[in-house]
Amino acid sequence: MPTESHTEAGALRAALRELVALSTIPAAWVGREPPIIAAGLADALVGSLNLDFAFVRLCDPQGAGVIEVTRGHAWKAFPEWLQTHLVVGQFLRKEIVADIGDGDPRRGLVIPIGVSAEAGLVAAACSRGDFPTEIDQLLLSVAANHAAAAFQNARLRHELDAKVAELRQAQNKLEMKVSERTADLQRSESYLADAQRLTRTGSWAWNVATRQSVYWSQENYRLFGFDPEGGIPSDEAFYQRIHPDDRDRVRREVFLERPDEGSHFDVDFRIVLPGGAIKCVRSTGHPVRNISGDLVEYVGTSIDVTERKRGEQATRLLAAVVESSHDAIVSKDLDGIITSWNKGAERLFGYAAEEAVGQHITLIIPPDRRDEERAIIERLMRGEGVDHFETVRIRKDGSLLDVALTISPIKDAAGGIVGASKLARDITERKRAEDALRQAQADLAYMSRVTTMGELTASLAHEIRQPISAAVTNAKTCLRWLRRDEPDVAEACEAASRLVKDVMRAADIIGRITSLFKKGALQRDLVDVNELIREMIVLLRSEASRYSISIRSELAENLPKVMADRVQLQQVFMNLMLNAIDAMKEGSGGSELTIKSEAGDAQLLISVSDTGAGLPPEHAEQIFKAFFTTKDAGTGMGLPISRSIIESHGGRLWATGVPGSGATFQFTLPATAAAHA
Repeated sequence: MPTESHTEAGALRAALRELVALSTIPAAWVGREPPIIAAGLADALVGSLNLDFAFVRLCDPQGAGVIEVTRGHAWKAFPEWLQTHLVVGQFLRKEIVADIGDGDPRRGLVIPIGVSAEAGLVAAACSRGDFPTEIDQLLLSVAANHAAAAFQNARLRHELDAKVAELRQAQNKLEMKVSERTADLQRSESYLADAQRLTRTGSWAWNVATRQSVYWSQENYRLFGFDPEGGIPSDEAFYQRIHPDDRDRVRREVFLERPDEGSHFDVDFRIVLPGGAIKCVRSTGHPVRNISGDLVEYVGTSIDVTERKRGEQATRLLAAVVESSHDAIVSKDLDGIITSWNKGAERLFGYAAEEAVGQHITLIIPPDRRDEERAIIERLMRGEGVDHFETVRIRKDGSLLDVALTISPIKDAAGGIVGASKLARDITERKRAEDALRQAQADLAYMSRVTTMGELTASLAHEIRQPISAAVTNAKTCLRWLRRDEPDVAEACEAASRLVKDVMRAADIIGRITSLFKKGALQRDLVDVNELIREMIVLLRSEASRYSISIRSELAENLPKVMADRVQLQQVFMNLMLNAIDAMKEGSGGSELTIKSEAGDAQLLISVSDTGAGLPPEHAEQIFKAFFTTKDAGTGMGLPISRSIIESHGGRLWATGVPGSGATFQFTLPATAAAHA
């Protein structure tokens, strides 16, 4: 008898060792792909339980795929029998296979995972005579459930990674769009630059009888690149200064034909200076006659029009650029009458130039945006420009579009402002990209909430179980009072009142949990931050108690409410409080999480502090960067999401800490003076 007890005790110790070993396996599966999880389970079963054959089948209930892994080949008939029954789908409950007709003494065991094996199954075979014992069945069931849970966690992690990748892609697209649009704007603005300078003018006199120049001013020498010390150049030397392509035309019109006609002339031509520089010149000649009316000479001027020609060419180029620009370029006078309308404006707004020019600028301004135009005119009259003003305009077909306006004053020669030039760029696609990015961020925040709540399932179940158990007790008490020979209605009513309070408390907890799973449009209302803090303490109290962490709150009285999205603030508190718990759960005891609220300077200051390992100074800003994490299984998105939420509410989130002395996360929110807690 003692030997038998000793044997049973040894078997029990061995079973406990195997159970402990199997319970540690899920930690190695964190972050692993589903095929690795299935293979790891099969190897663990064969190695730990000394099986001849192991088969693992893991399924995604949502239909994402099936993974099967086989280990061992000792009982060849069992895998064939198993595959046949898998096709039929008969495994609705645990099944022990003792004889499949091949005479082999081995025994098999099939354990379905989930209802009707919807999450998969585990099959094993062994030649041991007592296989499968109750301990074997227990160990296989525990291992199968661990694998199924790890499999689902891997699927959820995969979905989260996909959302993160989607956010990165949307971010890259938006940055590319912004870069392209910025480059286009800079390019268009560079074409609008216009510069001029004054030109020098030379004078000259040319004798008709001798066909020689008789006078050159100093400026004329400079213009044509001759040294005044050398005297007036000959006609042939002057002719050599003229560009080869213009020489024959100039000789014909000036030197050969014009003198005999005695008429005024203006001629444009190019000259080539000794250094190779080319200038454009306009020469104007006027005939001079003597008292008898005979033609004596020509006097005239030569003007360096190189810059003017370049300016004209630049003007033509600018006009071509304006006309071909994809952006709308419109000018108007101070009365709002449109004076110019390029092709880009035709494409953007749908009106042809002849339809728009002469019309008031309100032609393209929605009625609810016309106050903007008055404000713009006031700025222009002060000599100010408007750079990248985002607004809405209306097309000919009545549709609205988002535009960015760059507006400059148009001045007359005296410097007075006479109108405005507007460059309108269509930013509708950019706005859509921004909306898409915001939606991706909201989806990522939702996935983060769902994942976090999944990790808190055990703690939340404990919080819900307490009021429900109390409600059951009070319900039984109420029934006892009513079933007495002389029912005590007063005591029954008191028990019923406690029952109602317990049920309401359970419903309140469930409602708070449900709100965190809610996915919908953002909705901002007046929120009592102190009340929100108390709710989050109730939700996370059990999680903190698991690690002997106490939660202390120091909440200011009469704290102003804030205009905020309640679910988003819940997510911020949950993230900061869970981070604090994670930082302290490896401690030896006496750890404390402190939450404070205070008001001042038209804003609320909230702090969440822990007594954990502390925060290195170099990590104080890095932890808010996307994908940066100090946790083995962290995504690095919790704190960036929390900071974006706080900043979208007009506040600021930051962290301080000293290694070994804990960390403190603080954030501000604008206070709403209209109501108080």
